[in-house]
Amino acid sequence: MRKIIGGVATALCLGLAGSANAMLSPSITNTGGAEYDTAGVYFFGDITFTGSVNDAGGYDQALFRIWDDGVKKFEKLLQVLVGTTMTFHVETQYPGLIGSSAPGLGLDLYDMPSGQNVLSIDPFYLPHYADPSQCQVNCGPQGVPEPGSLLLTALGLGALGLRRRTKAD
Repeated sequence: MRKIIGGVATALCLGLAGSANAMLSPSITNTGGAEYDTAGVYFFGDITFTGSVNDAGGYDQALFRIWDDGVKKFEKLLQVLVGTTMTFHVETQYPGLIGSSAPGLGLDLYDMPSGQNVLSIDPFYLPHYADPSQCQVNCGPQGVPEPGSLLLTALGLGALGLRRRTKAD
């Protein structure tokens, strides 16, 4: 009888340990973006999950990745305080077009540090446009900042550096 009870207890512990690695209620929502012949690929979306296991410093960790034809195009480590739910907005762009070996992009969410894939959207399709000027909805960044904005940014950073330097003296 003891062996049976011991075996059942061991099986329950192993079952709980196996499920304890994954975050709770993972989702990838509010996704969009576009693929442009002249500007590359733009993606955005929200990743939500509830922290359930202390991976490091009281946080549960997940890794979000975007794949295209087996090539990693983007990744971001996300951390949620254990016992809380958070939504992370992810936005990225990269040059080139979506590869033609496999359809669309692959969106994957991995539990860390185990690396177990807990959520996958593959294929994820983006609309294709020749140029950003043709896009009407969820178009992404619309080009390079104008020179005046860059000049103001440079002046502001220079002033901060000068102020910090005079404080140190």
